[in-house]
Amino acid sequence: MACPVYRIAKGQDGSGREAMQPKTALFHLAFATTIACLNIGHAQARAVLFEEPRVIRDDNIDISRNIVAETQLYCLALAVYFEGGSTDEPEIGQRHVARVVVARANANRAIWGGSNICDVVFYQRSKTCQFSFACLPSARRTPRGGAAWTYSMAIAKDELEGRSNVEEQSIRYYMNAALTSPRNACRFRKEFVPVVQAGRHEFFREASTAERIELAKAEHAECKRQEALKKKKVAKAKRALAAAKKQPPKKVTVARR
Repeated sequence: MACPVYRIAKGQDGSGREAMQPKTALFHLAFATTIACLNIGHAQARAVLFEEPRVIRDDNIDISRNIVAETQLYCLALAVYFEGGSTDEPEIGQRHVARVVVARANANRAIWGGSNICDVVFYQRSKTCQFSFACLPSARRTPRGGAAWTYSMAIAKDELEGRSNVEEQSIRYYMNAALTSPRNACRFRKEFVPVVQAGRHEFFREASTAERIELAKAEHAECKRQEALKKKKVAKAKRALAAAKKQPPKKVTVARR
């Protein structure tokens, strides 16, 4: 809107005095017009500031893609790849790893991260990740492509789309005994029921109350190794303490002034 510009000129009436009344009327008219222009300008400015952004549609965008599904697939493939695929785990072992991840998500339990596959894969509690690779620095848990990554993606897709040939439905845990400390291996043996050995990993299901009591009573090789290591550590500490007691006290020289 273009607003008029008023010029108020001084005039005199017949007595030589300034003509106050016409000047006052003209002043009020100019003032009112100016205020109206300011209000209109403010309204136009607000309209520009709060105008809905225009979305420019690109015909090249594939609106049929399911980004959520693609993200879930990617997270599952990460678990398959870093928990098995990148360490030359056989196909059967990788497929069982995928089954454990999806089974935990389907269970929708807070202790496993809920129902979202990505939340399950990267779930962390007390600075401990339920899948160890998730605690690695970002550079070390980023796939670099290649045949192993492509294969892990295919296995993850089969699991999500119901084409996996894994028969075990109850597995929820697994461990690689060769890479697991005796302490953690002992805990697995006392808490979970072994189901199947697939590749380099052994897979477990949750134990019932009665089964857990029996597992706690049983003698496990990993628990025996852990106990032996503990005794060895205690004996070493005792020897170090005894050696320290046998050493003569150090002489302390006091400087005289």
